[in-house]
Amino acid sequence: MQSPLGSHKGLERVELERGLIAFRCPETGGHWIPAENYWRWHGTQPAAEVEHEDVEAMDNTPVSEFDDTVKLCPESGTVMMRYRVGHGQPFRVDRSRTGGIWLDGGEWEALKAGNLHHAIHRIFTAPWQQAVRHQALDETLHAQLRERLGEELFVRLLALRKELAAHPHREAALALLHGH
Repeated sequence: MQSPLGSHKGLERVELERGLIAFRCPETGGHWIPAENYWRWHGTQPAAEVEHEDVEAMDNTPVSEFDDTVKLCPESGTVMMRYRVGHGQPFRVDRSRTGGIWLDGGEWEALKAGNLHHAIHRIFTAPWQQAVRHQALDETLHAQLRERLGEELFVRLLALRKELAAHPHREAALALLHGH
């Protein structure tokens, strides 16, 4: 079945999940999810909390050859905004001013595997993007510290930091480390 979407007549109607109708590009495997289709489907889903810290990077997460290209909305023809998914996922999601979402080939599966498919709408929010930026800064800092301190000491310090985080005498332990 052909898509009714303007400039992308080659998009094929598919059902990503029961009740979630999207349009697939047969060339790239990408998916266009119109906003109303996403919200209709999302409203039928049980409430799910996403634990971002527990989401691990997927070894098989796709990196699309089109990831760095500007994409035009299949509905409006306007340039879509790009949002980093973060939280263990290395790709970006494109969103139109219409609210529709473009996912490159394999990205729906990666979001689903990371239990982020129910939270796509949150990716576009300021708090989500701020958390992604903080995570990137932490990763940069960790890489620098790992290089300066060496892997063994870095891993031991991370373990100690985790142990001290909930310790009832954390302040005393930190004072000892500071030489007080």
